Amino acid sequence: MENTTIVSDLLSRDLTSRDLLSRKETARFIGICLTTLDRLDIPKTRVRHRVFYKRDVLNKWIDRQTESVKKGTK
Repeated sequence: MENTTIVSDLLSRDLTSRDLLSRKETARFIGICLTTLDRLDIPKTRVRHRVFYKRDVLNKWIDRQTESVKKGTK
């Protein structure tokens, strides 16, 4: 049990220190599956065949979604 917590903490620190997140990291960061992530209209950056999400853009998108829920709009 203790090792699992240590690994989770290390992964969390790693994600918080980077500006670009992969699809898998972004899905984990938001707490959704990859299929749901692909359906959402979140701005993304493509580098060759890979898709990345900029942390600052992702945080702004989350803030807008939170504001919409507070106002009762979608």
